[in-house]
Amino acid sequence: MPQSMQEWSAPLAARKVAVTGASGFIGRRLVRALCAAGADVTALLRSRHEARTMERMGARVALAGLVPGRALDAALTGQEIVFNLAYDVRAGGAENLAAFDALLAAAARAGAGRIVHASSAVVYDDWPAGRLDEEAPIGAPGGGGYRQAKIAMENRLMEAGFESAILQPTIVYGPGSGLWTDAPMAALRQGPVVLPDPVGQCPAVFVDDVVQAALRAGAAPDLGRERFLITGADQPGWDAFFRGYAGVLGQGEVVLKPLAELEARLGPPPAPSPETASETGPPLAARVSAQLRRMLGRRRFEAVMTRARALRPARGPVYPNRALLALYAARPAIEIRRAEARLGYVPEFSFQNGLAAIQEQLRETG
Repeated sequence: MPQSMQEWSAPLAARKVAVTGASGFIGRRLVRALCAAGADVTALLRSRHEARTMERMGARVALAGLVPGRALDAALTGQEIVFNLAYDVRAGGAENLAAFDALLAAAARAGAGRIVHASSAVVYDDWPAGRLDEEAPIGAPGGGGYRQAKIAMENRLMEAGFESAILQPTIVYGPGSGLWTDAPMAALRQGPVVLPDPVGQCPAVFVDDVVQAALRAGAAPDLGRERFLITGADQPGWDAFFRGYAGVLGQGEVVLKPLAELEARLGPPPAPSPETASETGPPLAARVSAQLRRMLGRRRFEAVMTRARALRPARGPVYPNRALLALYAARPAIEIRRAEARLGYVPEFSFQNGLAAIQEQLRETG
């Protein structure tokens, strides 16, 4: 552990902490960092698939889903800080919100004093195009079930009696990121990735900087009920983002096409309706994916899917859908002064540093 980290993470030494979503992309790295800081870590898992990994890091494992019951109550008993990173993207927003409510209720019964909660910058009404700080408006309708669930979670936590740090990271990438590392690489393998011209900027944040923010939130003195936007050291263009991954892969092409042409290709946006505005739960493919993850374990499932994507033959240009086009064309301005002032957060990874870490991980795993 770097000397600087030892100094500011010292308040976590010997503290009893619980981590939900411990086997996930961010969760695994957070568990490792907490153990390195000397915390007494309990990793909440739904099955024993990742138990040995957690135990080798130095964590205690509690088999407890985020559902009301004795298992969850026992897992949180005596915990001083709860780090909540759990969100099942294969479930609906309502199901995830019910899990969050169960966690809050169990944490309250257990007497936990602080919750560090992973939310997202997507909660802001002006995301992804506006200038964002923690005073920007939140709560406009739309954005899908994920966004609405994250908004509801934030509101419920702000109204609860805990000290709370709500972390709102932007585009989180790094080794193991299905959304912002594996998927872009798969798109580059498939065919040219088409981006808008003019191209926007990517507010990328490397996973270890998010872990740093979580550790600092756990260690911070005098925490109230606070939101913190978290982003990275620089903001590459989306063309540089994809070309960076192409460099890591040694293959892939990026093509720029006029924004108006890409918008015309998508046609007019669909009119909102009660059917599209309401959430009906995850699609069949997502439910099958969730079942396979439970059967195989997260790591084995992700390894199988990564190999399958690598073997997929090239099929032509990869065009953005409507949501991705808006993201790829946007030039957000993310203010992190509150995280800097209150947590001491300073992002350590430039995008090039992050790419180097991803490349090193790929070499190690073959």
